[in-house]
Amino acid sequence: MVRVPLLVLLVVLGLIPLAGCGRRGDIDGGQGIASSDDAPAAAQPTRPQGAAGELLSREVVTPAPAGIRAWRVIYSSRPTGKGAGAVSGIVLAPGTDVPVPAGGRKVVSFGHGTTGIQDSCAPSRARPPLAAAAWTFPLVRAGYVVTLTDYAGLGVPGEHAIYVAAPEGRAVLDAARAARSLTETGAGRDVVLWGYSQGGQAVLAAGALAAGYAPELRIRGVVATAPLADLPASLATLQRGADGVGYLLLAMIGLSVDDPRIDLDRYLTPTGRRLLAVARTRCADEVTRASVGSTIRTAFTADPLTHPPFAAGFARQRDEIMRRMAPTLILQGDRDKIIRQPVTDDVVSRLCGEGTTVDYRRYPLADHGSILGASMNDLMSWVAQRFAARPPVVADSCPLGAAARR
Repeated sequence: MVRVPLLVLLVVLGLIPLAGCGRRGDIDGGQGIASSDDAPAAAQPTRPQGAAGELLSREVVTPAPAGIRAWRVIYSSRPTGKGAGAVSGIVLAPGTDVPVPAGGRKVVSFGHGTTGIQDSCAPSRARPPLAAAAWTFPLVRAGYVVTLTDYAGLGVPGEHAIYVAAPEGRAVLDAARAARSLTETGAGRDVVLWGYSQGGQAVLAAGALAAGYAPELRIRGVVATAPLADLPASLATLQRGADGVGYLLLAMIGLSVDDPRIDLDRYLTPTGRRLLAVARTRCADEVTRASVGSTIRTAFTADPLTHPPFAAGFARQRDEIMRRMAPTLILQGDRDKIIRQPVTDDVVSRLCGEGTTVDYRRYPLADHGSILGASMNDLMSWVAQRFAARPPVVADSCPLGAAARR
């Protein structure tokens, strides 16, 4: 049985839905650990350059837990699919006393949940150091290299296209490449992609992009925990909550970053512009709290869920990740009020229809936060199987059909 550190369990028990930034900068699923504007960051290059995944800067992170080495890194990615952009993140590796296996260490490339769009909310800037990485420590202690991207424009100059799938996916894949460039890690080519909530969207995008974008990586599997996979459906169901407008505004910001032709101010009322100012200066939990009491009608000049350019843009994020990819494990809590189980059921059906082998596991008592703790042992076992020299056949939920999964 995998033993999860006490801090991880405390984090899981104290999770905040979707936009889990405790005060400033926690990952979705809230670490409850603060970040600050003056948190140390790796030395930033004057100009992004080089191949995708090229390591641009590195800094050893101390203190680190016993048996774990850590670096804060900046690496090159392709946020727009074309020109280079710098992305920050964290790389973790076992201690030097752990032998590097033939072919290199296996890599788990992780995509974090919603933190916001302000640089101080980046997980790599969490205080104390590595607080945002604590619940990946069991994977490092199992002998894997773990990467945690901040995503493009979060933690470094630029703007974060939050909830836009392709830049997130490329950042996840390029983080695995950067780990290989950091030769001390001993990282090899075998990779499992794991993401939570917004990070579920990111790793599904990475899985869809991998064959064309990073063919040198061997993607052994994709794990999506409570994934924000059907963006329009989840944004719609989030409007049932008091703070749903905050999530919708973040998604609108993401599309406007991705497509500079969108004049976001045009679609905002005075209330919406007030919330935009919060989003640009605070982390996501403060955005959602500030949005309590607002509605689509009071915050926006038209309903973004049904009107262009946002409705089509949200749908595009869903469609870009519904593609055939490596065997995929999807973990869903039946009590999740953020990423709702019927929405994930439909996501599984869509992935199955594209030819992806999906192992779909539901946890009747888990919600958006507790799903992490409830599924951790299953995740660890599944990842180990995917990395085996002769991986067992993945349990395929697809032939069972949607009715059998309910």
